[in-house]
Amino acid sequence: MRAGGQGPGADATAMLLLDTSFLMEFEDELANGKTGAARAVLTSHRRQAVAISIVTLGEFAEGFTDPKALVEFLGPFRVVQLSRAIAWRMAALQGSLSRRLGENDAWIAATALYYEATMVGRERAFERVPRLDYLTF
Repeated sequence: MRAGGQGPGADATAMLLLDTSFLMEFEDELANGKTGAARAVLTSHRRQAVAISIVTLGEFAEGFTDPKALVEFLGPFRVVQLSRAIAWRMAALQGSLSRRLGENDAWIAATALYYEATMVGRERAFERVPRLDYLTF
């Protein structure tokens, strides 16, 4: 399902921004040697740049006790840092919603909006973000 419809995220060259829910499922698929929905998304979008927000890295890191394993797992993904422009986008986003997102989700959504990226995950809250190209898998 896509929310946000048209825009740069629909372009085959647009960046994918992976949410923590995606990384958790992808890690599970790799650990269990299975090909599931997460691997299918990466395969079907292999020509696109793939990134995660620094906020996603922080959320995902909570499940790791070995920093080297975390670095190795996240190695293929570009880590996008926060900026003042993303902070402004996040503030405007939160102010525009009738029901605010959780703080981390707001930062991640604002990052996707700033980079005009297609966000990939399983969080229903992102579906209510205007102009966000959101791909559930």
